[in-house]
Amino acid sequence: MAHQHAVDMTAGKPYRGIIRFALPILAGSLFQQLYNMADTFIVSRTLGVEAFAGVSSTGSISGLITGFALGMTSGLSIVLAQSFGAGDERDVKKQYLHNMIISVIATLLLTVGALWGEASFLRLLHTPEEIYPYAYRYLRVLFGGMIATVLYNFLANTLRALGDSKSPLYYLLIASAVNIVLDILLIRYTALGVAGAALATILSQLLAVVLCFIHILRKVPILSLKDYRGGISGKAMLHNLKFGLPVGFQSSVISLGVIFIQYATNDMGTVAVAAYAVSQKIDGIAVEPLRALGMAMSTYTAQNIGAAKHERILSGVRQSVGISAILSAFLALFMLIGGRMVAGVFIGFSRTEILDLSYRFLVTHGLLYFVLALLFIYRFSLQGLGYALVPTLAGLMELAMRVFSAFVLVPAMRFDGACIETPLSWLGALLPCVIAYEAIAKRKIKRGMLRRSVEVLDGEE
Repeated sequence: MAHQHAVDMTAGKPYRGIIRFALPILAGSLFQQLYNMADTFIVSRTLGVEAFAGVSSTGSISGLITGFALGMTSGLSIVLAQSFGAGDERDVKKQYLHNMIISVIATLLLTVGALWGEASFLRLLHTPEEIYPYAYRYLRVLFGGMIATVLYNFLANTLRALGDSKSPLYYLLIASAVNIVLDILLIRYTALGVAGAALATILSQLLAVVLCFIHILRKVPILSLKDYRGGISGKAMLHNLKFGLPVGFQSSVISLGVIFIQYATNDMGTVAVAAYAVSQKIDGIAVEPLRALGMAMSTYTAQNIGAAKHERILSGVRQSVGISAILSAFLALFMLIGGRMVAGVFIGFSRTEILDLSYRFLVTHGLLYFVLALLFIYRFSLQGLGYALVPTLAGLMELAMRVFSAFVLVPAMRFDGACIETPLSWLGALLPCVIAYEAIAKRKIKRGMLRRSVEVLDGEE
């Protein structure tokens, strides 16, 4: 059933398959980070600082809304990965069809709600009047074309569920290159302004959707619906939503926590805000290897639970913990030795006050990356095993820690409070994940009690 770019996650040495699967995810994430920098560079240099600030100010709002939809498609793909691991071709087709319907309906509802509440969101965040028009126009186009963003992520997650993390990377690279070209054309040579930047994003993602669909039609016969006769089941959609909704909710909760922290840091003065902003950018790039490894574990555990290879699940998690420990140690050393230099590349080496604060932030995070590494491994592994509610609980713990930091630690400790806020949220989210895996899931895996989640679907046809 596998195709050319797929990695068989149910055979061979676990760590090899996990690393092979994670590398394209990492490459895509890093490229997207670099693309986002290029995108903001074009906006700032062409349209000015106010336009740049307006576009930048929309991140928390778009993350809250589109983040839910993207997280949901990731959760939906878990059931498909389990069916694929079990070799159940009929069920793979059924999951694919139902997940697509859910994604489209959810996106349409979110689009209507986002467009209706857009102005209220911006006012609620006290968006400055001078950048409000830019933020409003940018979000209007971005939300209006949300279907393209969600469909690409749905198709990319579907391919990853089948063990193919390379094809989504290739189409992302093509779409990103087209996006940069469209940015230049629409911003410089039309009167669209920031709306042109948003339109460039939507059109390039639409291209990625078309490329993914063509790839599936030509090279992934297991997803062909030509011979599918199962019909559409409300029970199947409700069943899959039990996996999709908690992961989507988790993504939104994380974005909500970031909004609280943004509020708190804005009161610390320009130097501290600048140091926090540049440190977050560097930190966001640094943790991508840990995130990619975690994402690989979702597909790995889902396919192997479908194949009923229980000992393989345990060994894969153990090996991933070891790999992530080595990665986090390397990243911590890098921050200790090179954190200040990297921050200087972003903001200039003459801004010593900002550099001092940035280095403090990066070292604090770097020394605690092992907590984040464990969080990614346990959380994504549990998602793949079908523990859909654990990510929700972990997200709530993360939110609680961020709120505590925003209203207690940052006012009391100032920048030091901002430095430990995110690691504290990692720890809060890690605790329920460790308990769920070590005390519950691991025991069930050893006894062979865990099965793929298809009870609702059996015997329907």
